[in-house]
Amino acid sequence: MEITDKDIEHLAQLSRLTFSESELSSFKGQFQSIINYVNQLQSVDTNNVKDFTIIKTLDELRIDESRESLSNELVTMNAKNKSKGAFKVPTVVE
Repeated sequence: MEITDKDIEHLAQLSRLTFSESELSSFKGQFQSIINYVNQLQSVDTNNVKDFTIIKTLDELRIDESRESLSNELVTMNAKNKSKGAFKVPTVVE
């Protein structure tokens, strides 16, 4: 698959980013390298490779048990600014 200037411009538009012509040209080469690498990977024979999964089955997961949490005093112990058992932060509303 050949990456075109139109493809790069479309990706830039989708990502809501603006690039100079030199940046778009640079991205074209980078994307083409990625596509070439994926094509190379697709040509590898994986018929004798065992399936690999990271997801654990439900019987392997730990039991969800409730436990006592930390106290407000302990959590806010080193806070620079605190009030009524909570962190006090600057107002960010404009």
